[in-house]
Amino acid sequence: MKITARGEILALSDEAKTAVDDLMRIFSSAIRYSFQRLIEGSMSVGDIEKDVASRYGLNIRQAKDAVEDARQTLISQRKLLPEYVKNYAKKAEAVEKKLKHVKSEKKRKALLSKLAKRQRKRDYYQQFITANTIPPVVFGGKKTFHQRCAGTISIEKWRDKRSNRVYARGDKTKKGNPNLRILYHDEKLFLEISTLAKTPSGRSVKVTVPLYIAQKKSKKTGRVNGRNYRQMLIDYLHTGDAYQVEILRRKGRYYVHVTFDEAAVRAYKVEYKGHAGLVGIDTNPDGFALTHIDRTGNYRHHTAIARHELTYARSNRRENLIGEMVKEVIQYAKDRQCGVAFEDLKFEHDQDSQRKFSRIRHNFIYRQMLTMLERACIRNGIEYTKVKPAFTSKIGLYKYTHQYGLDVHHGAALVIARRAYGMKEKVPRLLREKLLPTKSPSTEWKRWAMIHQRIEKEAKIITKGSVTPEFWRSHRKEILGLT
Repeated sequence: MKITARGEILALSDEAKTAVDDLMRIFSSAIRYSFQRLIEGSMSVGDIEKDVASRYGLNIRQAKDAVEDARQTLISQRKLLPEYVKNYAKKAEAVEKKLKHVKSEKKRKALLSKLAKRQRKRDYYQQFITANTIPPVVFGGKKTFHQRCAGTISIEKWRDKRSNRVYARGDKTKKGNPNLRILYHDEKLFLEISTLAKTPSGRSVKVTVPLYIAQKKSKKTGRVNGRNYRQMLIDYLHTGDAYQVEILRRKGRYYVHVTFDEAAVRAYKVEYKGHAGLVGIDTNPDGFALTHIDRTGNYRHHTAIARHELTYARSNRRENLIGEMVKEVIQYAKDRQCGVAFEDLKFEHDQDSQRKFSRIRHNFIYRQMLTMLERACIRNGIEYTKVKPAFTSKIGLYKYTHQYGLDVHHGAALVIARRAYGMKEKVPRLLREKLLPTKSPSTEWKRWAMIHQRIEKEAKIITKGSVTPEFWRSHRKEILGLT
């Protein structure tokens, strides 16, 4: 598991500052040059590396890093194209389905405009796949590029934005990182930078600057609050393994990101084997819904860990709120001596929705919530399981909300926990007799899909709307013929 320690170069002499700025400028230019050569496809990667090294005066490792950076940018762009096409195609299909049931001419006109927009986006990305090319890439950022075109920023700021970073991959055989090496002497950290200047023997002139890795100590206890990234980095340096270093210049300050393998300095041990059950976790826009089950799959307890501010808070604030919630989840699992289970979500933006919900969903960072939860489980020795998310909410709503008096989110969490144990969710006899035909599908998945379709038809007849938890609670007896 990779971890990044953030630091800053606090003291740079004029000579060292000039050397670092020149290195950033040349390295960024080498990336752009490599990117164009890769798009042309007229040279192999090895030939581009040699060309970059001779053209820009970089050593071969710096040239390899520049070419690899460009190559990864190109790969990511090509991988994203099919996802964009698929997502916009699904969004267009969703709008087309809505058009079939629209009677208002004003709403139909608005949906047709939205449909045309989705189709234009789909066709735009499809043309690059057909031509085996990629959309234009702006080094320095599209927003900054438009500002420069509008004349709102100077050419110096534009150039600064395009030439503000340098990075070096690690090498275990070269004491971790030969071009951006971190040194530890007399309880102090230093960064040794290989500049563009050469010694008489042809080696790079090295500049050594003090490196500060942030840590916050408690005024009462003197201990470091949170995780001690500085000590973790120092411990990792003693292993001699490879680490990646990146220097970023922002508003005249020089920040350093050091990425290394956290497992090399921490021995993770799974302490909880789930003998006291599992905690199923359902993710929601405002937090987590937790449901605890025993080893036989029976309900034991449920709770909610929510922060309603998540739907509108700024990114830094959201990250802090998610960290607080994850900490509570871990403590909940520790108190009950059990493991956790959550959904293995695929992060696709293929659902078409209204503007308000799209804004909420944009702030609902599934990826960050689940990534932080998984990382916390590893660090705290909590056994965790990721399960398929299909039909968890529907099964929880139709099967468990009435049985245990749960809301739909805790019902979904119950299904997630049971699925982690490998338990199948059989359709209850009452639902099977009332909502399934005599010859029902053979698989449980198809049966639940058919039940949901049947209830959706009833919802359109009764309320002329879709199935919601409120609808099911209000009309459950009516649909099942229990009134």
